[in-house]
Amino acid sequence: MQARDLIGRTGAAAAATGHFDGLFLAGSFGRGTADEWSDVDLVGLAPPERHEAIAGWWRGWLEAQEHLIYFKVLPRGGTLINAVLHSWLRVDLHLAPAAQFGRRAQDGVRALHDPGGIHATLPPSLPPHRPDPKRVEEMIWEFIRILGLTPVTLGRGEHVVMVTGTGLLRDLLSQLMQEELPFPDRGGMLHLGKLLPRDDMALLESLPYPGPEREALIEAQLALARVFFPRARQLAGRLGVVWPEEFETVSRAHLARAIGREPEALWPDR
Repeated sequence: MQARDLIGRTGAAAAATGHFDGLFLAGSFGRGTADEWSDVDLVGLAPPERHEAIAGWWRGWLEAQEHLIYFKVLPRGGTLINAVLHSWLRVDLHLAPAAQFGRRAQDGVRALHDPGGIHATLPPSLPPHRPDPKRVEEMIWEFIRILGLTPVTLGRGEHVVMVTGTGLLRDLLSQLMQEELPFPDRGGMLHLGKLLPRDDMALLESLPYPGPEREALIEAQLALARVFFPRARQLAGRLGVVWPEEFETVSRAHLARAIGREPEALWPDR
């Protein structure tokens, strides 16, 4: 089944149930940026007491459109229902009270069933995203903490675990890059190349992606640190985030001893 075919049928079907106060198309289809790989993101407005009935109806209705191979109901900010059809079309339905819907904007959602005219009450668009100082501070502390655990994995010879730690460091760098973006809605995690500037994507692609080899892992983590710390310091300065100088200094010395190098050779102080 094609995503647009499913979308075209969903609004009338939801209206006929009487369960919904509104149903809206969100995500990349709602923003008008979908491609052939996009999933279908739906937001259904309904009080919690209707969620169980809606989940039962939704499963049956989807199965009638095309055989379901995956269906899961999760308590996420209301009720989130993840479904995958036989064609591997992914469909997510998020059920929430109407009061939560006010945080969206007209240019980010499309009305499929809107008897109360809720869409017209939304702002035309959301203001640009601004970096969150608390989130940036958490990233900085977590990056240093993971680096500080490297001597443990090296000492135990746990190179497979260190591959995971290196991936976490890379993810934190990617998150830091995304935190600087002005987009109010960054969408899902499977289109990073559409979000980040070309230079940032090229930088991420140029960094090493090693297997479980001691020296390659050390060099990969240091390469990530040499990119992360200057960028994080600059952003922290802009946001007024206090840099954890002692934590970084002690952790740098701890790592330097473990790998037999001078602390100042690991990454720049400033």
